[in-house]
Amino acid sequence: MFDANVLDIYLREIGVKTPVSLLFCAPDIDIEASIENTGNHDVATATDLKALKQQALACEQCDLSSTGSKVIFGSGDEHADILCIGDVPHAVDDAKDHVFTGDSGILLDNMLKAIGLQREQVYVSHIIQCPTPDHRDPSVDEWEACQSWLQQKISLMQPKVILLMGRVAAQTVLQCDDALHDLRGQWHRYQDVPVRVIYHPAYLLRSPRQKGEMWKDLQLIVQSISV
Repeated sequence: MFDANVLDIYLREIGVKTPVSLLFCAPDIDIEASIENTGNHDVATATDLKALKQQALACEQCDLSSTGSKVIFGSGDEHADILCIGDVPHAVDDAKDHVFTGDSGILLDNMLKAIGLQREQVYVSHIIQCPTPDHRDPSVDEWEACQSWLQQKISLMQPKVILLMGRVAAQTVLQCDDALHDLRGQWHRYQDVPVRVIYHPAYLLRSPRQKGEMWKDLQLIVQSISV
């Protein structure tokens, strides 16, 4: 059950002035039809995320393993309903999996709190596991080498919904060149799991006027995990 007063505080923190009551408005699409059982996936090479992480830490499948970059596997609840996927990990995110640190991490925390969740109740990861030089977009070879790790995470987690945060994550995972504003506002699928494309927290820090649009996305997300 949501505490309306607490929720109102979090909404103000992320710059949204929408009344709390709108959280419970009916979505503009048939969420129940979009959220289906994730079905059976291929058997992963590990039985849980802890075992998979140990394998991933020794990964040498692309050139990033020779740059001294540390593997940033991800963190959170391995049984979470929501899997949040960002673009490329930052070098400041250390081997303890402190993913999404700094101001963007604080905003992500506040976004989750606005729908009644703590960071520990979701799982946060990236499309690839190692920082790239100058935080550039991943190459095709890097994505192809790392994609299997992401797929195994999803197979083990069986999340209800995947949130692709930002243009790079969305275009890479969905394998398209569509603009972010065209990918938002509709359901996609990856590994037979419903996918929603949302703004990256770092983008919202640069473009605070879009926080209202993010709030619309959050309303649909909370509806989807309630099904």
